[in-house]
Amino acid sequence: MYNLLMFLSMFCTVCYSQEISGIKDTIRFMTQTTATSSDKGFDFFASEEPLEMRLRFDVREFLKSRNDPEYLDATLTVFTGEHDSVSQHIKLKVRGNMRLESCAFPPIMLKFKDNKNESEPIQGHGTIKLVTPCNQTKSYENYVIREYLAYRLYNLLTPYSFKTRLVKIHYSDVSKRDRSFTAYGFLIENEDQMALRNNAVVIGTRNITQKQMIPSEMARVAVFNYMIGNTDWSVPYQHNIKILKSLVTPSDKGIPVAYDFDYSGFVNTPYAAPCEQLPIREVTERYYTGLCFSEEEMRPILDEFSGMKNELLRTIHNFEYLPDYEKKRMEVYVSSYYKQYRRPEVLLSDLNRTCKRF
Repeated sequence: MYNLLMFLSMFCTVCYSQEISGIKDTIRFMTQTTATSSDKGFDFFASEEPLEMRLRFDVREFLKSRNDPEYLDATLTVFTGEHDSVSQHIKLKVRGNMRLESCAFPPIMLKFKDNKNESEPIQGHGTIKLVTPCNQTKSYENYVIREYLAYRLYNLLTPYSFKTRLVKIHYSDVSKRDRSFTAYGFLIENEDQMALRNNAVVIGTRNITQKQMIPSEMARVAVFNYMIGNTDWSVPYQHNIKILKSLVTPSDKGIPVAYDFDYSGFVNTPYAAPCEQLPIREVTERYYTGLCFSEEEMRPILDEFSGMKNELLRTIHNFEYLPDYEKKRMEVYVSSYYKQYRRPEVLLSDLNRTCKRF
């Protein structure tokens, strides 16, 4: 058995400031529309049911390339039914920031042929991220599944979020059979497809502040991250945040989209640690890093979260791919947000203590 059981030490996340000085009050948005995605081929995100796949590639070369990521040849097989499957040659490479450094088995970028060849069963997808367990232990596999569940909760709150798909993957090493193994992971929708689905385009401009976002969308992102105990995000640096510009609604404001929740208290990975500049010691301690909003702007969002309480908790409770004790811990963590803030004015007061006033 290929030994991937590398001992992981604690890594503190890089602190990303939410403040950038000297930024103009307007955003220069792209005006071009994105290319229309192909309707042909297999759609990874057409269902929320877990998917089974096989990835066949040179695992040793993949792990060696983490310091100089390059695309390697691979074969992907997707099992579409009990006796049906589709296979295709693709490219893949290591990806990630902290997980690239700290994980024995880093996350993967899958690259598909983007052409009009109808003989290809999977086409028009460009690149898709695959989140993998840090190593071959059940606990690390469960951390990945917890993060997948965080995305599911976020999907319930807003369409401005990445679709994901839980996958059971058979990793097959072409050079050494005993390096092969099976583990759960999840796929993350391509950012251009996510934008296209929302009639928007992705903005790459840096140094955009939270103040330059649509207030309701910014408040929703900030409160969600607060609820799940996530401080590992930044709008100006676009760290774990993508920014969209709507092609339908005229506005000079952006739409923030959050992703990567492995540093949240909700997921609570062993390597997660809050930025040392924050006055918290554990990621399970909530700390609001969003913009200061007026009560008129924030109250509808807080009411929205209050109205979603039962559905959020039910989604965790009914999730089949985690043991009951882990689901209970996650239910208790989300419930603590609601128990602590039974009255919106109490939550508003707490948020205003640490909010960004730029």
